[in-house]
Amino acid sequence: MNLKTVLILLGLALATIFALVCVLLTRERSPRSCQQLPPEQEEVEDGQSLVFADLSPEEMSQVVRYLQGHLGVPLVDARRAKPSDNCIASVDLQVPAKAEVLRFLDQGGARPPREALAVLYFGKQAEPNISEFVVGPLPTPAYHRDVTERKYGGKLPYHRRPTLPVEYQQLGEFLKKQVFPSAPAFMQQVMEYDGSNLAAVTAAPRGFQSGDRVSWFVLFQNVSGFFVHPVGLEVLVDHSSLDMWQWAVSRVFYNGQYYRDMAELESAYVQGRVSVEKVRKAPWDGGFSSMKPRAPAAALFPLQFEPQGPRYSVSNNQVLFQGWSFAFGTSVSTGLRLFDIRHRGQRVAYELSVQEALSVYGSNCPGGMSTRYMDGSFGLGRYSSPLLPGLDCPSLATYVDTHSLSDSLRPSKRKASLCIFEQNLGSPLRRHYSNLQSLYYGGLVNSALVIRSIATVGNYDYVWDFIFYQNGAIEGKVQATGYPSSSFLHGDGLRYGNRLGEHTLGTIHTHFVNYKVDLDVGGVKNSLVAHDMAFEMTRAPWSPEQQIERPRLTKKVLDTEDQAAFRLQSKMPRYIYFAANSKNKWGHQRGYRIQITSFAGDHVPEASSMERAISWARYQLAVTRRKEEEPTSTSIYNQNDPWTPTVTFADFINNETITNEDLVAWITAGFLHIPHSEDIPNTVTVGNSVGFLLRPYNYYDLDPSIYSHDGVFFTSEQDFTACEINPLACLPKTASCLPNFPPFTYDGFRNMSRQRPLAPPLRVPPGCSLLKTQGRKINQSQPSPLFLVSRWEDSTAGNGSCQTAGALRASAGMSLKTVLILLGLALATIFALVCVLLTRERSPRSCQQLPPEQEEVEDGQSLVFADLSPEEMSQVVRYLQGHLGVPLVDARRAKPSDNCIASVDLQVPAKAEVLRFLDAGGARPPREALAVLYFGKQAEPNISEFVVGPLPTPAYHRDVTERKYGGKLPYHRRPVTGREYLDINALVQRELEKAPRFLSACCQSDGTNLALLTTAPRGFKSGDRVTWFVLFHNVAGTGYFVSPVGLEVLVDHGDLDISRWQLLQVFYNGRYYASTEDLEQEFVVGALEVVRLEQPQADSVLGSMKPRRPPGSPGPVQFEPQGPRYSVRNNHVTFQGWSFAFGMNPNTGPRLFDIRFRGERIVYELSLQEALALYGSNCPGGMSTRYLDGSFGIGRFAYELVRGLDCPYTASYVDRHYLVETDTPKTNQNSLCIFEHDSSLPLRRHFSDSQSFYYGGLRKNTLVVRTISTLINYDYIWDFMFHGNGALEVRVHATGYISSSFLHGRGTDYGNRVGPRTLGTMHLHHIHYKVDLDVDGQLNSLETQDMEYEFVKDPWSSQNTIERPYLRRERLEREDEAAFPINAPMPRYLSFVSPTLNRWEHPRSYRIQIISFAGKHLPTSSSMERSISWGRYQLAVTRRKEEEPTSTSIYNQNDPWTPTVTFADFINNETITNQDLVAWITVGFLHVPHAEDIPNTVTVGNGVGFFLRPYNYFSEDPSVDSPDSVYFSSEQDAGACGANPLACLSSAATCAPHLPPFHFGGFLNLSLAPPLGGL
Repeated sequence: MNLKTVLILLGLALATIFALVCVLLTRERSPRSCQQLPPEQEEVEDGQSLVFADLSPEEMSQVVRYLQGHLGVPLVDARRAKPSDNCIASVDLQVPAKAEVLRFLDQGGARPPREALAVLYFGKQAEPNISEFVVGPLPTPAYHRDVTERKYGGKLPYHRRPTLPVEYQQLGEFLKKQVFPSAPAFMQQVMEYDGSNLAAVTAAPRGFQSGDRVSWFVLFQNVSGFFVHPVGLEVLVDHSSLDMWQWAVSRVFYNGQYYRDMAELESAYVQGRVSVEKVRKAPWDGGFSSMKPRAPAAALFPLQFEPQGPRYSVSNNQVLFQGWSFAFGTSVSTGLRLFDIRHRGQRVAYELSVQEALSVYGSNCPGGMSTRYMDGSFGLGRYSSPLLPGLDCPSLATYVDTHSLSDSLRPSKRKASLCIFEQNLGSPLRRHYSNLQSLYYGGLVNSALVIRSIATVGNYDYVWDFIFYQNGAIEGKVQATGYPSSSFLHGDGLRYGNRLGEHTLGTIHTHFVNYKVDLDVGGVKNSLVAHDMAFEMTRAPWSPEQQIERPRLTKKVLDTEDQAAFRLQSKMPRYIYFAANSKNKWGHQRGYRIQITSFAGDHVPEASSMERAISWARYQLAVTRRKEEEPTSTSIYNQNDPWTPTVTFADFINNETITNEDLVAWITAGFLHIPHSEDIPNTVTVGNSVGFLLRPYNYYDLDPSIYSHDGVFFTSEQDFTACEINPLACLPKTASCLPNFPPFTYDGFRNMSRQRPLAPPLRVPPGCSLLKTQGRKINQSQPSPLFLVSRWEDSTAGNGSCQTAGALRASAGMSLKTVLILLGLALATIFALVCVLLTRERSPRSCQQLPPEQEEVEDGQSLVFADLSPEEMSQVVRYLQGHLGVPLVDARRAKPSDNCIASVDLQVPAKAEVLRFLDAGGARPPREALAVLYFGKQAEPNISEFVVGPLPTPAYHRDVTERKYGGKLPYHRRPVTGREYLDINALVQRELEKAPRFLSACCQSDGTNLALLTTAPRGFKSGDRVTWFVLFHNVAGTGYFVSPVGLEVLVDHGDLDISRWQLLQVFYNGRYYASTEDLEQEFVVGALEVVRLEQPQADSVLGSMKPRRPPGSPGPVQFEPQGPRYSVRNNHVTFQGWSFAFGMNPNTGPRLFDIRFRGERIVYELSLQEALALYGSNCPGGMSTRYLDGSFGIGRFAYELVRGLDCPYTASYVDRHYLVETDTPKTNQNSLCIFEHDSSLPLRRHFSDSQSFYYGGLRKNTLVVRTISTLINYDYIWDFMFHGNGALEVRVHATGYISSSFLHGRGTDYGNRVGPRTLGTMHLHHIHYKVDLDVDGQLNSLETQDMEYEFVKDPWSSQNTIERPYLRRERLEREDEAAFPINAPMPRYLSFVSPTLNRWEHPRSYRIQIISFAGKHLPTSSSMERSISWGRYQLAVTRRKEEEPTSTSIYNQNDPWTPTVTFADFINNETITNQDLVAWITVGFLHVPHAEDIPNTVTVGNGVGFFLRPYNYFSEDPSVDSPDSVYFSSEQDAGACGANPLACLSSAATCAPHLPPFHFGGFLNLSLAPPLGGL
């Protein structure tokens, strides 16, 4: 080859190199991996928490060895023990005495000796018994002491022992080898028994009297999910003898008949005297009970990740998170327990632990009717199942292995059986959007720490959560899923449940869960205090001839245990709290409040012979003195001898004093479960969640979450897109990194039989990438392996390439050898650059959006419900201006004596017209608007309503006022306009100028820096327009609502001539004056007691929302790896079978129409109706306030949502438009959001470790539609949530600022002091909804189902009586029967039922389930009560009528004495059978403001709402068709994508989320001169 050719090739090579380098330099850089920052260490873990640590496997083994060598009796391994052997049943931690622990933790005392508690069964003794030994000190035992006598007063009878797994195996062999062979023909021909195709489930307790050990075993087809495949055969086995050869069959049951034994059954069968129900053989996967996915995996669901790693730390058994610290552990019998729970360094609770889970069943089969499972006896800790990353807990959670020693001589490990994670709950913890006085936004996202365990006890899976919130609240919650238990359907079986399959009866049962809560509030010594409300009638101090009813705070110290024992179904004080001896800054006892959420069924009657064993369930709350000898509310020995219980909780309550003592709260929560079609294959967690909250109540001086690093605050004058101003603006950069999802691993099935060494919690080390490491495990006890990450975009690589290119210069005079060498180098460089490019091509990428699966074509039908567009509103205004024949003034400038357009909104067509269009192919209803006009410039001023149409080009209008209201509406009923508030403000300012010296002395003010707040209603009788206005210090950028100055003024603004308005009275610091001149004169002469208040400073004022700490690492962020899985088109949303239309009424707020699931309409209309806030105070403004927020405008004041705080950052945001008090439409940008929320929870799941080994489940991902209304001080978060199982959930949370009064006199009779002179005034929130359900058609009826107990003679042992729950069904015929008062008991199951039946011949129905903590309704004797008479009822069902579209009216606020709409009149005893029905639902809560409401009320504990749940509507749970379902068996590779879609997460979700730049335009829409005094 000549030199010229080589030089040409070299030149081409250099050009290629240059091109490749250019490509590399100009190519978009790959996203970086998320870097883990160490969590802020708030305290040093010094090992003190180890005093509570579970025993290690080594310690357990040492205890076993010690016992084997020191008891002097042979010990058989419990896995092989016969009843007549001695064996170790369990070894667990012996928790030291509290006094010893506190001396060690708090006073520098000696560490308590570490000891174990060993339970031994002594069957090989003259008197067989159960004994308990304390063994210590660990790790090298040197002593043991028998504590049985001390704990229980003597040896424990042997028959009380919990049944060992080996005994169940022995019983199985007994059935297989001795029982079934005695009925060969029956077993072969009827059961088709082959030796392995039947599974047995035990019932418990075992007999009828102490000493019995006689158990019913229910037989099922041995297939996946066998619990719902009964075959009709049940066998009663007497296994009380220690000699297994003496075991015998006592009774046999088959298909409703009892037989002496199997031989008698066989004989009857051969003779043809048995009624045989041949059960169709189920496939091995269970058929209808199979959890196998029915649909292939689709687009990936939303996930949460931690851009800079976890913000909590787990060291040994201690967790630290945002001011929280606690120790955790697991008891083999009771499961998850926490100790030494501290917030901000102060102990709040010493112990928080599960005690028991009870299920009481009803049936007409013996196994079902005799079942009362006490799951602690089986082992809530022992059966903690391995957690599935990505479904049971988030993939990025910290997973902890737990260990136990039970039923064996060797410890066993439960791999990843506990998880800890921080969860972004997708909503604000607190927030306020200020559009009055100053323009600002402040808030804090609700990000909480969760510690979770899931216990699979037989058929049920219990999800145990303890949740730690940043405001100092703790939540204990349990959610039930798994399989329902069932009986064979025969005879009157439907009296005890619902049919779920051809021969399957889902049997009615109760779930009760008991917790121990050892609160230490401000120290060990506490008292129990109850606060509640009562209405008092009083004369209005400023108008003595008038009566006013106001809420008053009732207070009571509960002195004795008897007073503190609240029966299960009885009313409990709405506020009950543990009070410390110490006081907070404002003089209140520091406290923690207990708030319980429960839907419990009835407790077993106390006449039952076994009731005392579960007597803890008598009480929803019982508070007792803490005693070391009363460590638990029950005993594992109670299950098998409930007739002589080892521990009787009722004996704890013996009327001892509980004032200033160490106290324990025993909390019971539960729910009644009537299984229905949708429980197949599994019960879902939606609606089956109960528990409690522990909430600080004057424990702090203000809300401790103000010190969170996550706080957000910005004003209209700041650049809120700058990171240094607003940390949310940093998220697009901070969160645009590659989440480090670890490769999927699951060792659940292998752990059941194998023993593995102890390993600490596993987390991906910071900076490590786990690319291509499937199957590799990290052992943290050894140096972590290094995984190299190629960073081809690194600048050094580019420079190197450039240097190489620059070095390859060949002169024409070079030798051929030199040129060839250079050519070789060039080719090598080209090869390297190509490799880099190819590698970068495979580098992790930004998340790519996939189009959502189009489940139905949106053909524009939903536009029939669409809100008016701005163009349509403008057309209506122009039409009215040209066709009414009267002058119309723009409402922004209108005086009361003018005519003006108040509002223009959609006129929703009549339902019949809409349904003809949607369902029958009829014509589209004409599009029309409803215009409200104020006619002040008429001989008889009035309010009129006009329908204008058709749109978009109006051609007609009709006055509908007469038809709707029976006549013209009196003008005084009109809502107050912004212009009217401005004119009132001007009047008040002129009046304040008459008291300059007083204002200077009291408030350091000239009146211009004071803010007014309106009250309502306005007077005492129809025609009044007389309003109290409360004055506050107005500090820019703060919530003035909590800075009252003590001055209030009463203004008469009823005259249409503004010049005639006048100030009627003045109130200051408890006294009334005729005018501001009189007030000034009293001050000048020294007759006035002035409370001198300094002008607050912005940074120190109570209402400041400015974060007290700088931003830290961001918490979890949600992203959608493959884009949103829902679609929004116009006003129509589709999501995984759901579809609906949405809109916003300017008065009543959000509303949904035509809600369908899987193509079938469930709800025609779901809309908010009203929000009532009713206050108490000893100041006139507070005591006369009853806000009806619809009058102010719930929809109108739904302002822009802040992305990343009000809703997830990547949510879809929608603008809403309105025309109110102006001729020009207004837009609230991004004021509604739609998103899919990762709940970090199973919707359903089951871990099977009996008969067959498999895991099945489904994540709980929920579509949320949200808007937030800021109504003066309060911010209401309105949520509509759509679940994958066909359930619809509606929630409202309250946050924002409390309203307050000036503290004087006996002010604390009406609230709590929350500032120097600030009284947080008690009030109630009641929210009203309209739910127009159309369940399988318009014509529905109302049915209730509930439980009662019946006492019957035991069918197989007639000398004994059994009490069993049965199902009571009732069809409510009339409206009066269907009106349930607000605080009265309501049937636990209440459903809209269709005339059509599902597959199992049950009426298709949807159940209404309400969650509410409502206060009392205003007494009906009140002159204004009829205007809010909807508040009388928690639920009222009426016939739907077009003339009853809403439960209230915007005109009711200003004339509640002659209400325009009276809901009570809707209820007139009409028939409601097979009619088009509407459910009117009221939810609410009593709010007694306390120090932690400063600066804002938090949403935790202040959320209420309701569920609409399918109840036999489908033939099975519709979520079985979800593409997110997971299922794999022990025979499959759970780490393979083909077997388990969660195994794909580490690759499919490793993409950088795309977060758009932060934008907020919310303040831009506001008037430059916002009205003082309200909206």
